[in-house]
Formats: sequence, structure tokens, C-alpha cells
Amino acid sequence: QDLLLSVKMPLEKQRQKSPAEFFSDNAAIAGFDNPGKSLYTTVRELVENALDAAESVGTLPTIGIQIKEMDQKEFNAYRGVLGSNERKDSSLFGLKEKKSKKRKLEEGGEGKADSAVADEDAEEVQEPKVEKGKKRGGKSEDQYYIVTVKDNGCGMAFEAIPNMLGIVLSGSKYGVRQTRGKFGLGAKMALIWGKKSTGVPVKVVSAHTTEPGTVPKTVTTCVLDIDIYKNRPRTEVHEETKNTEEFVGTEFQVVVGGNWKSHGKYIKSYLQKLAIITPYAEFKFDFVPAESTKSAKVDVLYERTSNNMPELSREVKHHPSSVNNLLIQQLLDITKTKTLFQFFTTELAAIKKPIAQRIIAELAVGDKSFSESMKPKNVTSTQVNRICQILKTVTEFGNPDGTCLSPAGEYNLRLGIERHYKPDHLFTCTSKADAHEGHPFLVEVGVAYGGNCRDKVNVTRFANRIPLLFEPGADVSKKICDKLINWKSYHMDPVANSIEVFVSIVSTKIPFKGTGKEYIGDNINVIKQRILTCIQSCCRQIKEILGKRKKLGDAKSRRNKLAKYVPDATNAIFGILEAVIEKGSTSTSSSSSSSSNPYSKLISDVKSKNFTRKHFEEKLLELVDKEVKEAENQDLLDAKKSSISHPDEQPIFLKPLDHEKDLAWGKAVSTENFVFVPTQAIVESRGNFVEK
Repeated sequence: QDLLLSVKMPLEKQRQKSPAEFFSDNAAIAGFDNPGKSLYTTVRELVENALDAAESVGTLPTIGIQIKEMDQKEFNAYRGVLGSNERKDSSLFGLKEKKSKKRKLEEGGEGKADSAVADEDAEEVQEPKVEKGKKRGGKSEDQYYIVTVKDNGCGMAFEAIPNMLGIVLSGSKYGVRQTRGKFGLGAKMALIWGKKSTGVPVKVVSAHTTEPGTVPKTVTTCVLDIDIYKNRPRTEVHEETKNTEEFVGTEFQVVVGGNWKSHGKYIKSYLQKLAIITPYAEFKFDFVPAESTKSAKVDVLYERTSNNMPELSREVKHHPSSVNNLLIQQLLDITKTKTLFQFFTTELAAIKKPIAQRIIAELAVGDKSFSESMKPKNVTSTQVNRICQILKTVTEFGNPDGTCLSPAGEYNLRLGIERHYKPDHLFTCTSKADAHEGHPFLVEVGVAYGGNCRDKVNVTRFANRIPLLFEPGADVSKKICDKLINWKSYHMDPVANSIEVFVSIVSTKIPFKGTGKEYIGDNINVIKQRILTCIQSCCRQIKEILGKRKKLGDAKSRRNKLAKYVPDATNAIFGILEAVIEKGSTSTSSSSSSSSNPYSKLISDVKSKNFTRKHFEEKLLELVDKEVKEAENQDLLDAKKSSISHPDEQPIFLKPLDHEKDLAWGKAVSTENFVFVPTQAIVESRGNFVEK
């Protein structure tokens, strides 16, 4: 004990971290786990920012993405790093030394070179042989990448650019509304990763506009870094020039460390799936490999196939069932209302005046300081606890407003799936808006069968219209398809057939599981039930088609089986007729007995060779075909009672063309591969479409 007292323990120093420093030290939280994943997340964040910028002003997005790869030598030349790859002290780097012939002669004693020759005889350093694309330890080699994303969106104002990019946890996505971002970091995290891995500042060229179709007069060029410890932008270039090239939008360029070989496939998969959920956007992607890596060049264009862009999501107020102590205290601090009654009816959603009066009366039980005229600033922290407890237990609130959400829409979802997979059968379904923990959500599902779909059952997931690629096995959609859907009951074989399932969830708060926010757990029953119901609805429609095809196939199979027995049946019946004729010829028969026999004419025709075996066989085949045809007509008659009149006819949604008025309703329009029969016009809240 005396020894412990004599030892002076060092005093711990207290220090504070800025948000930028925190996310720099914990980059994995935002998806920057390793160089490969960081390259993928950088592209993802910049592309989603570009989509938001175009949609915010109602412009159909046109986005260009380029990734240019550089090896160490190319990066040093790009960055201006001085030095050489040759090593002076080979042992410092674990390199083997290769001696020249002259050096060997000197050590062997076969003569000494003079000092001049010895000085000229430099050491040659030989590096260990390493497999191409690999580095010591067996891992694929990390490279450097210039990532450039260009859009035609609203751009950024001159004075706003430094703070928009250089201050972490400052943005416009922190309200209660549907957004693509997970953390609200966006390009800021890409900037931090670029600073950590390359030290190169980002370059932004932006032409700001608030009205679509107008060309800004000026263009802003900004080169900036971020002060990690102060969480402040550090601007190197910030200038405004005339817009001589009539540029509209933003071009964002960042240099980051990454690994294309390990995560390039995820970037390509992400863009392909993004094109499915946003068919109203055009994506042009280029990957330019470094010469030393021998990687393949990538040049992909996802053309726009729809002009129907979803409406922007709206910000809504917090629902009472989603509040907590911290949120109520924050709302009380910032509210401009004068009374507690006004606070409830103004700052929170779904609380009407009669309900607010009843809530305040309930609060006043046991605490007489509560009243309708009570000032919000006078509410104490203990009273905040009481308010939260009451709000979370009230059952008279209406459901959260689902109209604030912005789903892709079945029209866009169908177009995206059709373009990429060209399935034999495709059906979509949208659930009604529901709520989880006070946040509205909506589920869209598409099920595709056959065509270019991949083998077995494949699930593609979207959250707020962005693809989710990682941890698919833990997601609720995958578990439903694997465990709760009996595919064979819908005439589909999950092993032998090709089935694609697309599940898109939009909400003001996606209930992600895990720090990576890459999947939705299966413990939320209301979401699980909505997804299950939508998938079952799509499967039932596919079952209807496959069932009718199976019936028609069964009828044809029955015809073929019966046709096999026609020759034997012909021989047997004809044998009986011939026996009757032979017997009749040996016995006398009166005319009265012949007239009373219903088969006398048939017997007479057979006897006179006017009705042969061949004729009889043809008649039997006609009867078989007639039976099959009657069964087929009965199936089609039953099918007319449903939404699909024939297995080859499906309702699809087409946007009207300028000459659509020339089409007569009910008159078929034939093309090379299809016959369109206009049936009726339908009107959706998001635009006019013709169902054909």
C-alpha cells in the first residue's frame, strides 16, 4: 500500500473532438471500412447528391461518373511528390541485395578494382517477386483514383460552397422527411477520406440556378480542404467567372485511395440497380484503368426510359408516438408558440384541438401547474418526462401522413425491371401507407419470372430509392423469400426457375439494423407483413398465368395421348362393323329390321366401301380435337372473369404519344412482336397514363 501511494499516477488530460475528427477516426460508421469499400461509398455518396440536386429543381437527372485509376508512380507525378522508387538502404525495406559481377570478383580475390571503378559500381536492389495485382501478404494492391461526378442539377451558390462541404454534420436532410442520405454526411465524408488517403483537396465547379431551363450567368470554382480539428473549411481557391460554356449543375472531383479489383463489381452493380429504381435518370459511367494494373476499361450508358419523375418528398412534423424526452425538450426550446395548447397543435402532427385539450387535462391530474395557457418555456425537465409518457400511451392519434413520401411508383419500377431483365412475366404491387414508431412507410414490390432473370430466387433491395448491396442474408426481404413464401404453391420452382424479387421501402426513417445501415431486420412485424402481402399478391398473379398455361398444356397433352389410341380404336370398332356385316350377309334381314337399326346407314357405307378405316380414323381425331377445344374455350371463359383474359395478354402502362388520339378504342394495333388492344384510360395522381 505504501508503494502504491508513493507512485504518482499521471493525470489524464481532457480534450474535445470535433465532428470531423470523430468521423475521421471512426470512418467505418459511414461506410469507409477499407480502401475498396471507401471507393464504393465515395461514388455512392456523390451520385446520390447529384440525383438530389437535379430532382430538387424538377430536372430529369443526367449524371456522368468517371473513375480514373493511378498507380503509385502516376499518383506521385499527379501530386508532384519528389523522390524515386529506388531504395538506398535495402535492408530497411526488407529487400534482397543483388551483387554485380565486379563486386563478386573483388570478394573472390581475383583482382581489385581501383577506387574510381568501385564508386561507379552501384548496388542493384532486387525486390522480391510479387504476383501482379497483389502485394506482400496476398491482398490485392490498393491504388489511387480520381473520382469525378457531374450532374445537371441546381448547383451550389458561390458563398455557400465552403460551409456546405467543409463543416461536418451541417446539412439540409435532418428534418422529418424521406431522404436518400444515411447520416447527412454526403460529400463531406468523401472529402475526409480523400484527405486521409491522398491529402489532395477536392475541386468543385458549380453553376447555381433555382429555375429549371435557365442558364446561370456565372460559374464558381472552389478548391478546398477541411480542418479536421476545427471542423472548418480551408479554402485554397474560391473564384467566380463568367459562364461562357453555358454550364448548369455541379462537377465534383475528389482523389481517394481505393481498390477497384475488390469493389469494382459493387460499383457496377450499384449503378445497374440504381438505374432500375430511377429509370427517369441517365447514367454514364467510365472507368479508366492504370496501365500497370491491366484492368479492363469500363464504359456503360444507362439511358433514360421514363420522363415520369416522382414528386419531391415533403417535410412533416414529428408524430406524437415517435417523440422522446430530448426531442420534446428541443421543441419546447425552439418553439415560437405562446401556450402549451398551441405547442401541441402546432409543433406536433396528428393532434387536433379537442385531443390537445384532453391531453392537457390528463397532464393536470396530479400536477396543477399544467394548463392550456402554460408557457412552453416554463415546462421543467420532470414535466417533460410526464408529457412523453402521456403522448406515447394515447391511442386517439391518427396515423402519420403517408403523402409526404416519394416512392418510385409502379410505372417506373416496371420500366426499370423490364429494361434490365426482360422477364416473361412481371407484376408489381404497392402497399398502403403504414407507420412504425410514428414514422410513415410504404412498400413497393415487383416479382419477375423467366426471361433474362437470374437462376433461382434473387432479391434486390432498395431503401428510400437507393440500392442495398451488403448483408443481404440478414434482411427481412431475403428471409421472407427464403422461409415464408411457398413458391411451388404458385407454380414456381425456386431451384429450377429464374425469379427476381424487388423490394423498395420508403420512409421518413428507415429502421436499419447495424452500424453499416445495409439491411432491415425481420423483427418489425408491420413492415414484415406489408412486404409479405405484396410479394404474395404478385405471385398470385403470376400463378394465374402459369396455371392457365398449365391447363392449356394439359389439354394438348391429353389430345396427344388420346391420338395415340385412335388407330387401335379404329381397328377394334371397324372389326366389329365388319363382323356385323359378315353376319348380316349370312342371315336374311327384312327391310323393317334394317330401318329400325340406327347404324344401318353406317353399315351400308362400310359395306359399299364409301366409309373406310381412314375416314373413321379422321372422324375420331376430329372428336379428340373438339374435346380439347371445348376445354380450352372453357378455360378462356373462366379467365375473362379475372383481370387477364388470356395467358398471352397482360395490362401494361404506356405514356400517351402525340398521335395517341388516332387510336380507336378496341381496335388492335399490331407490331412485329406485340398486339396492343387499347381498353381504357386511367388517371393517376402523378400523371396521365393509358392502360393497354
